[in-house]
Amino acid sequence: MKLQTPKIIYARRFVIFRLIFLIAMTIFLYEIAPELWFNFIVFFIVIIILIVRYFMAYVTIGENFIICRPRMINSDITIPFDLIKSIKYEPKKIFINYINEKNSKELTLKISLEILEADSKKELLDILKTVLKDKTL
Repeated sequence: MKLQTPKIIYARRFVIFRLIFLIAMTIFLYEIAPELWFNFIVFFIVIIILIVRYFMAYVTIGENFIICRPRMINSDITIPFDLIKSIKYEPKKIFINYINEKNSKELTLKISLEILEADSKKELLDILKTVLKDKTL
């Protein structure tokens, strides 16, 4: 089965909670010690990072490829389905063994399921089990 439109999965677990908590802590800190301006800058930077993370795609599954961004600062890892050798599902992670296009080495991509919300996790597992059913270990 191939997907006609790319499916985007976001890693949004606890992001809203952290954002609300940091905003409340910023307000609380301002009330008790407004002269500590450096802490406001740090909180503001962390809030911006959380907002960016909320809107950043974690896994994108297309017609014949999968793109994963394991960390915010790393570049995307794009793997065509035909270069995937095997996929292994564990309760907290997915391991995808694939062959690197550039140097023909076998590498493993680890997709953490702990940072996904329950619906996103179920959707990702369902799509991968459907699309890569012949490569499951």
